[in-house]
Amino acid sequence: MKTSLVLALLSMFALGSASLLSGDTTSRQKPSPPDGELLYKTHCTRCHSTPPSLSDRQTRVIVRHMRVRANLLSVDYQAVLAYLSQNVKTRD
Repeated sequence: MKTSLVLALLSMFALGSASLLSGDTTSRQKPSPPDGELLYKTHCTRCHSTPPSLSDRQTRVIVRHMRVRANLLSVDYQAVLAYLSQNVKTRD
């Protein structure tokens, strides 16, 4: 009984070591950043047709406020903010 338990543990250890040595990093890859445009179209266009022309400061305040109302994660908020600041005409 003890021998079979030891052999089972050694097999599991050997399989785990083999995957580490083979360079298998699929489980440790960094997730891709969210798409700000897709998030804007999914969450914001429910109520808003096109992004308004606002200053950068106004955009940050509004997106921060709407993050709560749209129930966005922090990374999603950052992606929407980046999308709007890069793709929407802003007022000075």
